[in-house]
Formats: sequence, structure tokens, C-alpha cells
Amino acid sequence: MLVHMGLRMGACCLAAASLVAAAEPDWPAVRQEALETLVDLVRLKTAQPEGNEILAARYLKGILDEEGLPSEIFESAPSRASIVARVEGNGSKKPLLLLGHLDVVAVEPDEWSFDPFGGEVRDGILFARGSSDDKGVVTGSFHVLLELHRHSTPLDRDVIFLGVADEEAGGIHGINFMLDRHRDRIDAEFGINEAGKGVFDRNLNYLRFEIQTAEKTPTRIDLRASGTSGHGSIPLRDNPIGALARAVARLYDHQMPPKLNETTREYFRRLAEISEPEKAEVFRAILGDRPSQEDFDRLFDLSPVYNSMVRTSIVPTILRGGYLKNVIPSEARATVDIRALPGEDPEQLYSFLKRLMNEPAVDLVPHTVTRTPHEPSPLDNEAFLGFERALNRLYPGVPVLPTMSTGATDSAQLRAAGIPMYGFGPARPEWDLASGIHGKDEYLYVKPFQDYVQILWNVVLEIAGTD
Repeated sequence: MLVHMGLRMGACCLAAASLVAAAEPDWPAVRQEALETLVDLVRLKTAQPEGNEILAARYLKGILDEEGLPSEIFESAPSRASIVARVEGNGSKKPLLLLGHLDVVAVEPDEWSFDPFGGEVRDGILFARGSSDDKGVVTGSFHVLLELHRHSTPLDRDVIFLGVADEEAGGIHGINFMLDRHRDRIDAEFGINEAGKGVFDRNLNYLRFEIQTAEKTPTRIDLRASGTSGHGSIPLRDNPIGALARAVARLYDHQMPPKLNETTREYFRRLAEISEPEKAEVFRAILGDRPSQEDFDRLFDLSPVYNSMVRTSIVPTILRGGYLKNVIPSEARATVDIRALPGEDPEQLYSFLKRLMNEPAVDLVPHTVTRTPHEPSPLDNEAFLGFERALNRLYPGVPVLPTMSTGATDSAQLRAAGIPMYGFGPARPEWDLASGIHGKDEYLYVKPFQDYVQILWNVVLEIAGTD
């Protein structure tokens, strides 16, 4: 049995009767219980490529069973599991979906300063793989569901919890499986997932909140150059490494044209309002009627993230060719990581890139796309406005910005399926927004995580609660 289960059972038994009747959860108790759940979850080894999400699904189901809240585990393959639970509303509005992914990326333990699955809490920080990506979000959504159930909270919408498998590998065993085979269990009007966040300073004061309403689509390609094999002392016109090098260089040197959508336009508009004058001037310039290339170059100088938010990006990541220093190989290959803006047509993009390379000997081979092209989520519906109302009430004066991720999440498939998604997770430090995500020494600040659970409760009530 995991270390915190005994603590949880005692807390649940003591709190059950009083919390149901209370208008507001006992937040000190809930915050501590949520931390215990998160520590337990990060100690479960659900790393890709194996996944083994069944470990986390069974753990969460055990808690739900104790609470008398029905749940279902769906296995898409052996050990690849997602879990669904639902608190019912009065049905006057369509459900709200809360989700997070149970899998984490692989680790190289020798590179870490601590046990990546140890779940150590020290100096107000949780050190573990999955703490920031994405078991903090899983835990927050899970505990909001628990509190809704314990309180018998009046709801206009069902609230659905989905702990989903396989996000880090694209979602074939997770969100794709659930949409294809069990759509009825997770269908909703809106959803809340990972990718947004709060941002705090060194005193743990919040500087802004970012709600993810859009994301770019991975549209990766392989380049395959073929030619005549021969002796390295005799140059050949069709050397595949030369052809591949020219093709990769042309892709690398090309910048796709900048485009703003509703999310990025509003993001930079609001960012300009809270930025120092020199930065604000750049943001306002790109929002003008006729922004220049120089304006977008200045945006790039401010941050490569800003640059990636306004254009489809083309980044060579892998080169392979040759096996001996004195042999011309017959083949060379490259992989290019393309992140397309919402609305970009993949087939048109591939055709353009083929013309841009201008190398007949280089074939362009698209990777299988698991993240479906989709449009951003609206900013004028009950979900986004609910975020604004809750955050403005809890943290008056702290800006709320819609944002577009340069990375990808399961929200892509859900948006493509017609469910507007809004990303929001535990806050991260201003000086290290990555927080070790997908790298070594991943961590999560405890107090902002616990704040997040309480914030999410308030957001859910704004969107799903009965007036």
C-alpha cells in the first residue's frame, strides 16, 4: 500500500460528514490530501514507452471506490489504461470534461540529481518525474471531482474526470482510443486540460495567468536522399549527402510568414498592457495594420517562443548518412520537426516544402499525424469567461491572458472532435517556466500546486455550478 493511503483514509473518514454539508471545502485538509495523492502518483512508474498507466488508473479507482464514486478503467492494450469518473449535474447543460495524462516521458536516472520516482518533498518543492507534466494536473482535476462528490454540489453540468493514457506518444492508446471507442463516456461541451499556467515571482506572488486556448500541430517529415554509392576519392554529381544538406539548409533558412489568430492577437494585446515600454512597443507594432519584417525580427529578439507563436516553425532535428569516411553512401536521411499554426493545411504545406527544397533526389515522407489539425477555442464562451471571473475574483489585478502552446497536447484531438479545450495547470516560476519538463530534475512548487487545486474548484463552479 502506498505511503499516504493510511493518512487519506483517516482524513476522508473524519471529513466526510462535515464537508458534505459545508458550502466550501476544508481547504487546508484538501490541499494536504491533494499533495499526498500527487506524491503517490509520481512514485508510480508510468514512463513511456511502456506506459503502464494501469498502475495509476487502479490507484485512483481505489480512492473512488472508497468514496462510493463509480469509475471505469478502459484498456486500449495490455497495461495501457485510462480512467473515467463522473459527478452528475441536473442535465440542463452539457458536461464539463477535466483531464490530465497518466503517462510521463522516459528518464535517464544517472543524469538526475535525485530519484526521479522518489517523490521527495523538500523546501516547499516536489522533486519527481511527472510532477509538472502532468500528474499535478491529474491530481487537481481528481480532487475537484472528489470535492464535488463529497459536497453533493449542485451542478448544471455533469463533471467528468479523465485520467488518460499515452499523451506523450501522441495519444493513440489514450485520447484517440477514447474518442474512437468511448466517446459517450467523455463527450462534453467544454474541457479543461494541461498547458496553461500561472506564473509567479521569487516571493510566490502571481504575475499573470495564462489560459491555453490554442496549440500548434506537429507535422513532422523525413527527408530521404538517394544517389550512387562510390569511393570517397571520386566526387559524384548525385552524392545524397550533398543533396540532403542543400535541402535541409533551404528549409532551415526559410521563415514561414507570420500569422496572428484570435488567441495570439489577444495574448500580445494584453501582454502589451503589462510590459515595460520597450517590449510593449514591439507587441503593439506587430498588432498594427501593416507590421513590417523588422517588427517581427524584434519580436524574435525578445523571445524565440514569441516567434514560434506567430509562424509555422521548421526545425531540422536529425541527420543520418554514411558509414565510412572514404565511402559515398547511397542514401542519407533527415528528420524535420514542423509545428504548424492552427488552420495550416498539411498537404499544401508539404507541397510548398518540396518546391522550396528544389532537390529532385530528396523525397519528402510525412510522419503519421496523431494530433489532428484544428482551430483555436473561442474566447467569448462560458468556459473562458468562467476562468476570467474566477481568477479576477481570487487574484484581483493579476492579468489573465489567452495563450497558444508551441508544443502539443491531447486538446488537439478534442478540439478537432468539436470540444473547445482550455489549458490550465499549476503555476511555474518566472525564472524557469520549463521546470525540468521533459528534461532532468523535473520539479513542482508545492504551494502553487495547492493553490491550483483551489483555483480549479472555483473555475469549475463558474462553468458548471448551479446559480
